[in-house]
Amino acid sequence: MEGSTEDFHISAGTQDGQFFRDSQYKYMGIEVHLGDETLELINLHELLDGPKFSVKAAKIGTTSLYVTAKQYSGQRVLSQVVKVEVYKPLQIHPEYIYLTPGASFVLSVKGGPKVGVVIEYTSLNVETVEVQNSTGKLSAKTVGNSTMRAVAFSNEGTFICEAFGRVEVDIPVAMILSTQSDRLCVGCSMPIYPSLPKGDLFSFYETCQSYTWVIEDDKVAMFQLARSWQYGLDQGLYSEGKNYPWFSNGSSNAFINHVIGRSAGKTKISVSITCDFLMTGSSGSIAYSASKTILVVPDPPLALGLPITWLFPPFYTTTDLLPRSVDPDSDDLESTIGYSLLRNIGKSDLVLQNANIIDGSKIRTGESNAIDCIQAKDHSTGRTEIASCLRVAEVAQAQIAAAESSIHIAYLSVHDKVELDIKYSDELGYTFSEALGIVPVKIETNHPDVVSILMPKEGNGTHGTHERFVLQARSHGTALVRLQISHIPKKADFIMVSVGAQMYPRDVVLRSGQQLNFTIIGDRMDVRGSSQWLSSNEKVVHINRITGEAQARGEGIAEVIFKGPNTKLHTTVTVLKVNQIVVNAPAETLTNAAGPPGGYKFSVKLSDSTGHSADSSINHINVPFDCKVEPSFVGFVEPWSDDAAKKSYCLFHPYSPAQLLPVKLNPKEGFLHIVVHANLKEDPKVTGSAHALFVKGFYIKEPRKLNLTPSCNHSIITIGGNTDVELFWNAKDLLSASRVDTNGRGVPSQISYQVEALKRQSFYDKITIILPATGQTEEIEVIYDTGERREPSTSGLTTLAAIVTCIVVPIATIALFMKLLEKKPIREAPPRHATPAPVSAPAAAMADPASPATGELSPRTPQPFMEYVRRTIDDTPYYKRDARRRFNPQNTY
Repeated sequence: MEGSTEDFHISAGTQDGQFFRDSQYKYMGIEVHLGDETLELINLHELLDGPKFSVKAAKIGTTSLYVTAKQYSGQRVLSQVVKVEVYKPLQIHPEYIYLTPGASFVLSVKGGPKVGVVIEYTSLNVETVEVQNSTGKLSAKTVGNSTMRAVAFSNEGTFICEAFGRVEVDIPVAMILSTQSDRLCVGCSMPIYPSLPKGDLFSFYETCQSYTWVIEDDKVAMFQLARSWQYGLDQGLYSEGKNYPWFSNGSSNAFINHVIGRSAGKTKISVSITCDFLMTGSSGSIAYSASKTILVVPDPPLALGLPITWLFPPFYTTTDLLPRSVDPDSDDLESTIGYSLLRNIGKSDLVLQNANIIDGSKIRTGESNAIDCIQAKDHSTGRTEIASCLRVAEVAQAQIAAAESSIHIAYLSVHDKVELDIKYSDELGYTFSEALGIVPVKIETNHPDVVSILMPKEGNGTHGTHERFVLQARSHGTALVRLQISHIPKKADFIMVSVGAQMYPRDVVLRSGQQLNFTIIGDRMDVRGSSQWLSSNEKVVHINRITGEAQARGEGIAEVIFKGPNTKLHTTVTVLKVNQIVVNAPAETLTNAAGPPGGYKFSVKLSDSTGHSADSSINHINVPFDCKVEPSFVGFVEPWSDDAAKKSYCLFHPYSPAQLLPVKLNPKEGFLHIVVHANLKEDPKVTGSAHALFVKGFYIKEPRKLNLTPSCNHSIITIGGNTDVELFWNAKDLLSASRVDTNGRGVPSQISYQVEALKRQSFYDKITIILPATGQTEEIEVIYDTGERREPSTSGLTTLAAIVTCIVVPIATIALFMKLLEKKPIREAPPRHATPAPVSAPAAAMADPASPATGELSPRTPQPFMEYVRRTIDDTPYYKRDARRRFNPQNTY
């Protein structure tokens, strides 16, 4: 054990098995070799003059030692290596605990040897407290005291060390309400739970089942609504296991609650508790009540800086919170943003010594209750702004949270690991932006066999601006985990960890008349056999003992309990009495022409007695209301619940225009107002309704195709339903459609049109019927056939002539051009003398450019131009190339 001294004996002998006497050891030059500084040799500078030496346990750890002796030949002989473990004194944890009859707790030990040892627990008063020898689980039986003994044995059964603790079992006289602060800010929250003068929730939470919480003035403060959610990767927490764990922030009848400040003032919070204490051979119920007054502190009238104010503890250095450049993710190391504190110029040097300081991208805080604002200046642009403000305060509260949300219950499977945050707050409940390593906390559990607590090593227990710890599920069961500030044990927060099979859904809110199915998920899903479902209050929730189907009957709170082989699960069901139903009509215009396939959705919201209309987060088997529509001849309605969207509706299905019964209305009116009602099944007097404009559609009785002939050149089309329609067609000169006067003998909501061919000429057209109010459109084909052979029309001959002209004219032009090119060109030579030639000169006087005589008189064409003409002729398609023109480009025009 650390700090103790241990003697070691040396035995030296000859090869034939004889041992030396004690007086001979001083001649052997014995030396003791220690592995490290874990052990210290006593009388280090003195020679060993006997077969014994002593060492002192200096530090915790495991090391080794051995001795050597010098032979007559000068060689040294080594002994065997002995492993030595130095351990802290063995302690029972906790050394003292207060329990109520029926409560349990699993003891553990701190310190003591770790290698090759077995710990056994015993109770010196088994009538008061029983304990399991190997696990240390103790059970309080009757009122009294008992001493607990923990003994460390080696694997061979050798006694090593022991420790003692004390357990007090008693029935408490009164209970108190505990909070970490008596004051609360508006919008802040803090945990509140019952406690005992000698103990806390560890002492009695297993023996007390009924908790009723009341706030005297709910305008000043309110309880946090119960909520369950599944862990997700987007929460930024580490999780290891088969499934994502579930979290819950408790319920309105749990042993721990959360109070939230709403407005300035004082209010009293009270709780009523019923506990069943197990006594020898019997059990008794005792009711307790406790209360506490909370002061809610309002914000100042102009607290505009609260959203941009950081909260830090005094004399604290933050992480790199201040970005040094516009783009913090860039690789540019140049700092373009500078920060400074805005201060009064007249402050003394003594005050400035304990003030806040900007140190690069970090902030170093000074004394408590200081407030400063940080000015940021962008040196690249010269812009200056207020970056943030900071306030310095003492850490007064510590809470367990998951992704910034306070939690009171965690549901895990065996071997799951999950990280949780430690959230620090000041006296009013404002959360610290950073407070890493400032307040030492202690985290422990009453059942370390169910869940173990892993505290990360130095430097690894933080994530960003939060401290964290890890919970690991070890075996099936339930454990309570307590987080407390080390130097103020009364400032604590608790979380319940349930490992194994879980009930789903949890923390349910129902309306009277609703139904749902409970089921078991997670580990040990084979909890069938003799299992059954129970309700703590059948007047509130009735549940089928075999199937788990529950029905909400009356307003109140009840526990749904599942009991199976070695398994007991429960959850809270809150039933709200619906006293108002709100029905909202859809935004679009209702019509029976072409409505949605699933019908028009009239949303239905149920409001409870407090006026809240929050939708339940579970899938219902049925909806608790009925629907009807007035007038009933327009269609029918049915209740429907969208489980995915968590919303309820009355679905209106209008009858088609042909099915809609004739009504005694003005036929010119194509619309009417309808009313959709929703009433509660359990209480038909609770009802709601919504009005909507319904525009009727039209329908056509006749076939959608009319065939007209000279012998029957007209027909009748009848339009029913909404007759406020418009007709359109193209061939106005060939076709007419006119309304027919029925002389008062017509059927209501019907009109007739006579369609007539105006000329004895075949045609095809369509009559389009449109209802402007809804855009409904229908078409009727009209075909008129005279039965005669058609003659080409003037327009057809004109078109044919134009086509022929377009073909013939280009062909003739090309042919004429080709002929002109093939003719021999004749050009008159210029005169040689000034005297003009006679007019009657013979044809031979015309010079031939091709002849040698006259060729001399023609100007010479440049060689590049001749090559260009030759290439042009070669590349011209369909061009007649005779040899004369081909090889002598001089003969070109």
